Amino acid sequence: MSLILMSETSGPIILERKAERLRTETKNEKLVSKLDSGLGSKELFKFSIIRPAKMLFRSTICFAISVYIAITYAYLYILFTTFTAVFTGQYGWHGGVAGLSFLGLGVGSLIGQFAYIHYGNKTVAKHIAKGDFQPEHRLYMMCIGGFFIPIGLFIYGWTVQVHTHFMVPIAATGLLGFGLLMTFMPASTYSEFPGV
Repeated sequence: MSLILMSETSGPIILERKAERLRTETKNEKLVSKLDSGLGSKELFKFSIIRPAKMLFRSTICFAISVYIAITYAYLYILFTTFTAVFTGQYGWHGGVAGLSFLGLGVGSLIGQFAYIHYGNKTVAKHIAKGDFQPEHRLYMMCIGGFFIPIGLFIYGWTVQVHTHFMVPIAATGLLGFGLLMTFMPASTYSEFPGV
């Protein structure tokens, strides 16, 4: 439905369409969009592949953040694969009820998202007002996430091992979800505007 009912909102595409229409109407082939890079599809594809690779291997901070995020994503996906086995095998949950084991992670991630938006925007606004904003200022929040991830993993693993009430490991996954979002979001917003 969106493809049919929604109009295009991308600035470069709108301007290119307008330039194409004007070229057809005026027969002037020199008219181009202000945002046209002048690259063909093949060159644009190569540029889009080469630029991130350069950033990854020529910038130590981008490489370090990428490795750290890869490790935390691995933890997340390991949890995704173990939740069902843990809560059905150890706690006796069956069918659709086993899906509730993801609730802690979801709620923690949601809280992490709101916390990052609130405090991340405050930090950026403060540095913009001072006139000393750098993309690295977005990374301060990763320290908070880096603190909550191992705590959440430890509590989750330990409480499952000693067969505590099911709410304790779910609460631990909430801490973990909070930490993961507080790690993913600063890394994502930094990589959009890295200082390289």
